[in-house]
Amino acid sequence: MGHFGFSYIGLIYMLMLQAPNIMWAKHKSEGYDPSGENKVLLIIERIGQVLCTATILFFDDRIKTKEKT
Repeated sequence: MGHFGFSYIGLIYMLMLQAPNIMWAKHKSEGYDPSGENKVLLIIERIGQVLCTATILFFDDRIKTKEKT
């Protein structure tokens, strides 16, 4: 089970995932019209992005070990 905390590995992973999206937003194809996209799939995609971002960033990436007595 994950432990709450900030994950630096998750931050690096999110930056790598967002790089293509940022490039696409700056250099869209000519004639691109988003009105033909399926709204249900768009909502599901956004929910997935939010849940992945929260999970990746808010669970600590350190391994917790039990102390021996």
